[in-house]
Amino acid sequence: MADSSYLMKTMVTAALLLAAAAACTPTSGGAPTSDGAGAPGPAGATGPAASTSGPKVDACTLLTTAEVGPVIGPNGGGGPGDGVGESVCTWENPETYHSITVSIGRTGTAVGGNLPAQSDFGPTEPGPDGIRFGSGNVAEFVVGDRACQIQVVTSVTSESDRPTAIRLIGLIRSRV
Repeated sequence: MADSSYLMKTMVTAALLLAAAAACTPTSGGAPTSDGAGAPGPAGATGPAASTSGPKVDACTLLTTAEVGPVIGPNGGGGPGDGVGESVCTWENPETYHSITVSIGRTGTAVGGNLPAQSDFGPTEPGPDGIRFGSGNVAEFVVGDRACQIQVVTSVTSESDRPTAIRLIGLIRSRV
């Protein structure tokens, strides 16, 4: 059973990372540069590219051990995670593979304080306070002008992690 749980966790994580990469690729005028920011587009191009000029955010400082531990159990603390965004942090219980991954987007990725119209996680369901839920236990949300995501995985077969994601999003928003 541990092998199938590990496989499921790996597949969900891979899907999240691919979707996050697509979500953070600039789509305005210019092609992405090596630092992930959009190159200037042609004159008259519309839509702002994500900016790297805002204050940097370390996603690993946004949740404490006391907040993460009761959700996923024993873990080694948050560490830089794979994915795209200004900062990605993952906390994981190595015995159960329960995890929390937080991705904070660059400034300008949520134009006007709104998530992009199309989610990279497929069909979504609206949640409270502008949160939307996608596949793979992912919740997308905005902090200022940053498009962000959180993935809480303690059950891959139900939506039971949504209330926890909503609570943690509230904490993250108060700290960014």
